[in-house]
Amino acid sequence: MSMTYENMKIQFLPAGVVCKDFIKGIESYSYEDYLIEFVNQSDFFLAKSEGDRFIHPGEESHGECDCVSDAYQMDFKLAASKTKLQSKRLFSSQIHVGNGWTSYGGPQKEPGSKGYKPIKATFLHVALRSLRQNDLDAISKSNVKQSGIENDLRHFVQCLQVNKNLFLFFPYNFFFDENNDFDLGLMLAVQGLNQDFCESMIYRQKECPEKDTFFAFLYAQHLVILEWRGEQLVYIEKIPIQRSPLFMKLLNYSDEFDNRTLK
Repeated sequence: MSMTYENMKIQFLPAGVVCKDFIKGIESYSYEDYLIEFVNQSDFFLAKSEGDRFIHPGEESHGECDCVSDAYQMDFKLAASKTKLQSKRLFSSQIHVGNGWTSYGGPQKEPGSKGYKPIKATFLHVALRSLRQNDLDAISKSNVKQSGIENDLRHFVQCLQVNKNLFLFFPYNFFFDENNDFDLGLMLAVQGLNQDFCESMIYRQKECPEKDTFFAFLYAQHLVILEWRGEQLVYIEKIPIQRSPLFMKLLNYSDEFDNRTLK
């Protein structure tokens, strides 16, 4: 089977990797912690920080950025819907780690359990695909109490309005059943992301013209980093996932994830 846009696949990362403190029995963590590890392995970002390592400020009550150095700061945001993240947390197998053992249990909620209610999760990239600037403007200005897809879109539009340098993490792994051409696969992945996120990135540029916007995803055992440059997302750098000890630790604990798709 040849590598084409039509046979490219994506898989949402497991709850243990994207949901804060989902794995019990280990230190408190969030996706921000491993993104800082990746950023500190990046020649591109270390050039922006003038060689200083980025840190998490710990306290963000006064609007501090998630990732800071003296020379450069930025905020991390997930490019994923609230309903998708909620469903992942509630309906994924629970994970508990002890002294030398790892146990996997049923999800917090499942059919037949008390309080169970199906969630209609939004695939954010699909929901954004058909929207144009007037749609995003209308979403940002709406004062109507919303839920579901409307609330998901409004939350993401609000993220785009944050007047800081922004690092968006799209928590999906891109893969092909047969992957024998890294550069071709990367080109196809970036092509797809530009199609889905182009309008929202233009909106972001309009709202925060003086701020940088970066976009990251997983492909072939790498975190791939893109930058919005005027008209499209452009490839910047790739970092092997093994460069983040925390990411690998969380991934290895997450039994639901088919590691073969990272190859």
